[in-house]
Amino acid sequence: MQASALAATALVSLTGAGLVEAAERLRISLDTNPSHVRNEGVELFVEALRERVGDEMVIEVYPSAQLYRDRDVGRALRQGSVEMAVPGTWVLDGMVPAMALTSLPAFYGVPQEVTLDLIDGELGEAINAQAEERMRVKVLGPWMSLGMSHYYSTSRPLNAHDDLAGMRIRISGGTSNAKRVEDMGGVPNLIAWPDVPLALSTDVVDAVSSTHESIASAQLWDAGLRFAFEDNQWFGQYVPMVSQRFWDDLSPHLQEAMTQAWAEVIEETRRLADEAQLEAREKVAASGIAIVTATEEQLAAARTKLMSSQDGLASSIGIDQDLVDMALEELEERGYGD
Repeated sequence: MQASALAATALVSLTGAGLVEAAERLRISLDTNPSHVRNEGVELFVEALRERVGDEMVIEVYPSAQLYRDRDVGRALRQGSVEMAVPGTWVLDGMVPAMALTSLPAFYGVPQEVTLDLIDGELGEAINAQAEERMRVKVLGPWMSLGMSHYYSTSRPLNAHDDLAGMRIRISGGTSNAKRVEDMGGVPNLIAWPDVPLALSTDVVDAVSSTHESIASAQLWDAGLRFAFEDNQWFGQYVPMVSQRFWDDLSPHLQEAMTQAWAEVIEETRRLADEAQLEAREKVAASGIAIVTATEEQLAAARTKLMSSQDGLASSIGIDQDLVDMALEELEERGYGD
């Protein structure tokens, strides 16, 4: 009897070990901190996925660039070094030029609902197809929202675009974002998000292009930000990507669970992003940062100025002209033509 009991215990232990060993390990890399709206949205996805897969997956979220910074995570996904990430479009245009499409001058000042409409439709499908082919990833579903980007500075008041002249402005990446700063007379500096507080406090840069939520989640007023210029430069979005190598090894059941979990939470993540931007704006103002909102006249003049470089910019990035034409046509249909 005792021998039988020991054998049964051993069998259970071996079976348990086998189950743990057989579970798929899903590591999700993020370079923003846990309080950021992207991280909160990903946690919703993780919760929905766990409900579907139980112990069939071991799901781990690594925030604050513990695994990779977003500028490096695309290559990691392609190589299969990490299973999943949700990088911003602005760090992907080196591998997939079409990811820069919504940061082109044609989208300057365009309301976020218009951008969402385009990216959730045929235009977005075409971009996703290129991403999947070139990066060897599976795009899990609709893109997450971040919000509109604006300018923030440490010592110079920002009342108009001309005030940006000569400023060293941190950008998150993207050829279009760098060109926009240059066309406004500024000097773009590519700095990874975890390094921004130090860059500001040590005067490496004296301005930042970002969103209210990102500024508030990192409390960058503590690093010296004092002024903001709301110009709705472009609408930032995050793309849910799974390494193709990992995806191909999953059972159809687990693949379906991942896509269903993402579909279940995407609208809530977007709602949270909208809410976070509104709350963050209040925090930014309460911190003492003086916010100036660009007038419609200022935005129109800036867009006209930026559009003069649109064709050359799109060509230099390598965006397919048919995608540019599709975007311009759809924007014009919605009242945002040249």
